[in-house]
Amino acid sequence: MTIWRRAAAACAILAVAPLGAAAAPAAAVALDAFPDYLSVRSEFLSAAITAAPAVALAFKPAYRETPAGRIRVSVERDGASFYVLFQRERDGGYPIGSAGNMVIQRSAVTGYVTGVIWYLSDDGTSYVGLTPKNERTVVDYVVAGSLSRGDYALSRLVYQVFTGSFKAFHDATRGALDWSLVFGQPGPEASETFASALLAGGPSRAAKALLAAADDFTAIGAYLGSVGRDGYEPEELREPRFAKAASFDDPRRPILRPIRAWSDDQGLPIEAAMATILAAPPGGAYIALVGGVSDRPPRKLVVVPYRNGRGAYTLASFDADDSSAVDLAALVGSMAGASVRLFSVPLPGTI
Repeated sequence: MTIWRRAAAACAILAVAPLGAAAAPAAAVALDAFPDYLSVRSEFLSAAITAAPAVALAFKPAYRETPAGRIRVSVERDGASFYVLFQRERDGGYPIGSAGNMVIQRSAVTGYVTGVIWYLSDDGTSYVGLTPKNERTVVDYVVAGSLSRGDYALSRLVYQVFTGSFKAFHDATRGALDWSLVFGQPGPEASETFASALLAGGPSRAAKALLAAADDFTAIGAYLGSVGRDGYEPEELREPRFAKAASFDDPRRPILRPIRAWSDDQGLPIEAAMATILAAPPGGAYIALVGGVSDRPPRKLVVVPYRNGRGAYTLASFDADDSSAVDLAALVGSMAGASVRLFSVPLPGTI
């Protein structure tokens, strides 16, 4: 029996409601902090968004300064479609997947808008997809790469959505979408403090013990003893919360694909890992045992989720072998098809 199977057998099961089971508004602080480029979209409405295809395709990139930073507006042709992109500058570049960025897909023949992607997070894995359908707009709400709610019909034209503010869109959908998954209350403070200590390279005794437990799960008792939780049974997250995850091969138009359910032999598909953690109760940490796939070796991680001061989620992740920081979104994207066992453990109140 592998260490994963032994760990699974020894742990309690964490059962929770499906990811898309409830609707909730965004935290006010997070909603206020969202970078909305409405003024820029309005300025270039007739020049790029609604212009005839021949005019739009001749559009040259333009740049505007906003309270959220510098915004690049551009048009890209791709076969029978073209894209109008609004991208915020970050670290000297203009990534497509970044909070506030919008990609509007149009037909190069008719000029009609055929889809919109509005990114919600800086890791590029949360977004709303908007598809026009008659007098309505079909909404797909993706949280950390997984479909929280799909095919929700909003009684508004798609043009009304992207020419309005994000707050207006949030208010129109707050009864159907759980916005708190992406835009939550800042904290918990203990989680952020624990993650910061790991990131600083000077982990506490408890943090070292947690890294050791991720590297060898049989050492979990030593970690639990170090945080005063002797006898606690780590919980495996295993409930199937959703049926689809997004593929970001082309971030201008992510594609939703079915994913398998949890299994006793393999655990969860890695594509479900981030959203599964976000949907769990706050205040804990996670040991993530990732199976190898193709030419990528297995990984053993510690993940500490929290919300920063703007209410945006952070999934601080660390390699159990050398405590180095890991970009979890990038790891998930590079290991499509891999499996992961996720075990929830308590954090110390202080370190």
